[in-house]
Amino acid sequence: MIHIKKVDIKYFDNYNDDDYIWYLCYGSNISTKRFMIYINGDQEGHYAHKGGCRDKSKPVDSKPYIVRRRIYFAKHSGKWNGGVAFLNYRSRGKVYGKIYKIKKSQFIDVLTQEQHMKDYNTIIYVGKYKREPIYTFTSIYKLNDLEKPSEKYLEVIRKGIRETYKKLSDRQIEKYMVRITK
Repeated sequence: MIHIKKVDIKYFDNYNDDDYIWYLCYGSNISTKRFMIYINGDQEGHYAHKGGCRDKSKPVDSKPYIVRRRIYFAKHSGKWNGGVAFLNYRSRGKVYGKIYKIKKSQFIDVLTQEQHMKDYNTIIYVGKYKREPIYTFTSIYKLNDLEKPSEKYLEVIRKGIRETYKKLSDRQIEKYMVRITK
């Protein structure tokens, strides 16, 4: 059983910068191409900081990971022209996600970029995979700021799901997309 819980940023002081953890993505970062913008930097500064992460190492691994919670879309993003995905860790459901095995320092750098751009202010411990912890981030305050996502944003999520869940048909993916955007 997965015991999802909120953790404080100070919790990461227990890790060395080069320790590996799993980062759970459930929105646009489920697309590896999109996620790597946070690692490598965005020269135009449109979707991430120009510099990206201090450590530009690629994730050493990635896996599909279904989390039994819900996602919702909120907080207008000018860059996406609509709401962005947040994990409602208090509500049961089914979310197609992906976990990336990255260094703790990279997780903190991605979090910093996301906080700056979209107010992700809550770190969640999701569980363990192969004895290593899984973390993600969300916001507990955005349920009152719901907003439909743009088709452009949803297409990045669709591509990430296709890339990650190769056995899902287009019909299954569309059914999922309809469910999460209701």
